[in-house]
Amino acid sequence: MGREPYLLQEAAEDVAGGQHDIIEARSRNGPWLWIGVAALVALVAWNLTGRERPDAVAPSFPPPVPTRAGTVAQDAPNVLHPRFRQKGGREILDVVFPDGSAAEVSYPAELGLAKLGVRPAMSGRLDGDTGPYRQLTVPSGGPAGVSRGQPMIRRLTKRVTLWHPMSPAEGEVLLFAFDPWFVALRDLKDGMPFEQRMLWARNLRGKVTKGGYLVLDATSPVRLATRGEILDGEPLGPQLWFGGARETLLVLAPVPGCDVASIELSVIEQRRRFSAETCQDGVYVAASGERGHVERTMAGITVRRTTA
Repeated sequence: MGREPYLLQEAAEDVAGGQHDIIEARSRNGPWLWIGVAALVALVAWNLTGRERPDAVAPSFPPPVPTRAGTVAQDAPNVLHPRFRQKGGREILDVVFPDGSAAEVSYPAELGLAKLGVRPAMSGRLDGDTGPYRQLTVPSGGPAGVSRGQPMIRRLTKRVTLWHPMSPAEGEVLLFAFDPWFVALRDLKDGMPFEQRMLWARNLRGKVTKGGYLVLDATSPVRLATRGEILDGEPLGPQLWFGGARETLLVLAPVPGCDVASIELSVIEQRRRFSAETCQDGVYVAASGERGHVERTMAGITVRRTTA
């Protein structure tokens, strides 16, 4: 499916690199040699004539990097501070996970989870791909948070751009624009081939709910992980991340039949701070940060699913 753009790019690379500029002769002294020489002379003469004539039209191929090297990444908040309602000294949020499922989150007002802000996260892979799942996250600062001062590599589609690796241990980053959200797919060190990047770029979609939450969807061959899908203890399905950085990080992940003992969430473990976890109504709840705040958060938060 959709092979034509790839063929066009390959043709452009062949012309530019001269990979197929070969003239074959049947015999060392036969007529084919003279025909080949004549063709070569004609080709050289045509090239020189075309360069001298200002009205000469060269073959049109898409450039490999159709963007200026000096493109500056824009800074965007890339976080939602959701509206809440108050009742009896508590704040109540109606949250929507990136798969479209919903839950009600209630907590003591002094915890201020809505003020911390929330970002979605999810994982996915291509059909038939036996490699690891790739995580889709929402980087702080949007494009500026991904670029880290480096220019864009190229634009893949109208809403998908390619950026340099964010660390030496990673590959390039695909950045999806789902206004006002920016979603990053951080590649592995070896990186995906161009064809696979285009499959992601063309088949991942996003829409924003009335409350501002981002919901992701995909068509084959891109497959997003589902609720409760776990690999080596890591939940792969939809998640919501509250806070982070120097603040307390709270993660909510729908996991039917949630079992804390079988889950080890890397975004919590890698922070090397005090952490705690629990399960409420089929939702995995984990927090990391300053011990006192984490304990108050876990003691005061209540999560109730509002969709099956």
